Amino acid sequence: MHDGRSAGGCLTANPSRLDLIELAITRTDRAILISNAEGHPCYLNPAFEALLGYGLDDFAGQAPWSLLAGPMIDERLHQRARSFGNTGGGFSDDLLLRTRSGDPVWVSAWLDPVQDAQGHFTHLIAMLADTTQSKRLQVFQRVSLDALSRDMPLTEFMGHICEQVQALAPDTVCSILGVDENRKLRPLAAPSLPASVAKQIDGLEIGPRTGSCGTAAWRGEPVVVEDIETDPLWTDFKHLFLPLGLRACWSYPMVLRDGRVAGTFAFYFPERRPPSAWHLRLVEACLSLCVMAIERHEARTQIRRLAYYDALTGLPNRVLMRQRVEQTLAGDPLRRKSLACLCLDLDRFKDINDAYGLPAGDMVLEAVSQRLLDRASSSDMVARMSADAFIILLDDCRAEGAAAAAQDLLASLREPFEISGTTVSLSGSIGIALYPGDATDVETLVNNCETAMFGAKAAGRANYHFFSPEMNAANRDRLELGVALREALADGQLSLAFQPQIDRNSEEIYGVEALARWTHPQLGPVGPDRFIPVAEQIGMIEDIGLWALRTACAQLAHWRAAGRHIPAVSVNISAQQFRNGAFCAQVGETLAAHGLAPSDLTIEITESLMLDQTAAVTANTDALSKMGVNLSMDDFGTGFSSLSLIARLPVKELKIDRAFIDRLESDAGAQAVATAIICMGQSLNMRVVAEGVETDAQRRFLDALGCDAQQGYLYSRPLTAQAMDDWLDANAHSPAGRRRRA
Repeated sequence: MHDGRSAGGCLTANPSRLDLIELAITRTDRAILISNAEGHPCYLNPAFEALLGYGLDDFAGQAPWSLLAGPMIDERLHQRARSFGNTGGGFSDDLLLRTRSGDPVWVSAWLDPVQDAQGHFTHLIAMLADTTQSKRLQVFQRVSLDALSRDMPLTEFMGHICEQVQALAPDTVCSILGVDENRKLRPLAAPSLPASVAKQIDGLEIGPRTGSCGTAAWRGEPVVVEDIETDPLWTDFKHLFLPLGLRACWSYPMVLRDGRVAGTFAFYFPERRPPSAWHLRLVEACLSLCVMAIERHEARTQIRRLAYYDALTGLPNRVLMRQRVEQTLAGDPLRRKSLACLCLDLDRFKDINDAYGLPAGDMVLEAVSQRLLDRASSSDMVARMSADAFIILLDDCRAEGAAAAAQDLLASLREPFEISGTTVSLSGSIGIALYPGDATDVETLVNNCETAMFGAKAAGRANYHFFSPEMNAANRDRLELGVALREALADGQLSLAFQPQIDRNSEEIYGVEALARWTHPQLGPVGPDRFIPVAEQIGMIEDIGLWALRTACAQLAHWRAAGRHIPAVSVNISAQQFRNGAFCAQVGETLAAHGLAPSDLTIEITESLMLDQTAAVTANTDALSKMGVNLSMDDFGTGFSSLSLIARLPVKELKIDRAFIDRLESDAGAQAVATAIICMGQSLNMRVVAEGVETDAQRRFLDALGCDAQQGYLYSRPLTAQAMDDWLDANAHSPAGRRRRA
């Protein structure tokens, strides 16, 4: 072949086509082998010799395949390679060959047969491209994905990535840093760096001059520093790395799908240089794997958080709390310590939601959670059990310590909470159960402290109670009675009794008070003093109150239709129901459904409710007053109402509690209270009704003071609707007869 090149290896001024072809073959990085029809090589280009180490003389007397084919090549590839020339078609595949020195090398091979004009096979052209790095990269990715699928812990997985990359690029040192929610660097893996370096990097805040990694995280883009010693980004950190012989650092941010920078992947290099194409391929593969691992870790962490932690407060939930107690109780019995379990429930928390809205309520719960955590030791646990209930586990704690802790918690709740510019006051009720005295298993321990908490609420709230076995019996009774009460309301077992009230001046009927009654098929009569508190505890009191309102109004409408003149019916409404924003609408709908005027209805409310002037209570009292519904303050004198509060409330009637009437004949104090209440009512232009009047002496005393109306056994016991009809008939024309017991 004519050589169109000069002595210096350059082309002459007018190279031939063959000159150009030869130049391309000799300069390409693809290995080329040409053999004749007998399989003897007749040409090898320089790239072939460089890749595999064989020269043309090495194939004398041997077929190329016998030298190049390694023991790891599939026999089927041997067969295809040997037979392809007879088929007339080419052969293409990835092959694992061996070099002259025995090293494995992956190639992408294309073998193309050449025929003459008559179609006879004359030569074979083999073109081989080195794909070893690509194959290694594929293996690295496959192994890494397998490790990820086996739920390898994040730091262990990142260490695996660094070690694999350093095996593929032995001239590099690899490190992976995370960025936490406070934008601080946290070492995840750096197996070839001293632990002292990682310790000094840990907690470093990212910024515009924080080495390669901190700056890459801050910018959200790659930072390539070719010379650590002179680059200004490394001024404060080069003393850590230069002594290690590291001169260059290329750092790449790990950007999650939501745009957050979760960390950095970095190469350190012992020479001052930029990354090569091979390094960039490694980086691209590693970033993808690291992002996948971090997102998977965050997803699993979030799933675990949802399963074991409260979403609002971040506190452990009931599930994790129970696991913690089970682990504690499952320990060595000889080393097991005492344990105090406190159940804290916020008092009347629903009022805060009603008055200020759910977002404000959530803020209060978060603030309460923080106060509880502030008072817990490192060995204690604070968990959120439900909407406004918390469990505090006190490790190695006995009764005295539990009582002191409960007092401290209650005192902390009394300190005002500032929520969106509004000051909110709280109180709580705490139940305490002790291990092993009160329970030896987690279920019983938690149930007992909840039972004690209900006891604290029943005793007046804002205090704490220790569990006692008697509480368990009361709790079982409450639960069983609650089930029966739900059935009673559904099955129509509840009824109303009506007690007449007598006007002092006319001695005619002033009104009737509707009183809830329950007769159970097996238990017999169940008093309201027993089932009303249960209804409040199990959330049925509003259903019962609405039933009583509708039933009483329906009965009054029936009496009116029958020609009975009953001026009004009184219905007791619980504080819980009165805080319901829909209550006024329910009252209006009930009156309209039965054709009654608002003045036909008197709603009796407790003195304690009037002291609780939340937004919902104030709105309901004002709305009912404007409607014309009469408001009566029941059991007046037993609470702590001030005269100024009574004066500004839209209450039209005061009811003297029967506790004072019972002692009216013998107790000067009771006489003084009754006198004061009647005088107060008269001065405020309110009507006064005395309940529990049983003797003529009591009647005469009240008449002398000008008490507007009376009710009690002196006039009649509470009666069924039918018995009330009979009483009205019997006393229609005999006012004096109303003073005899019915």
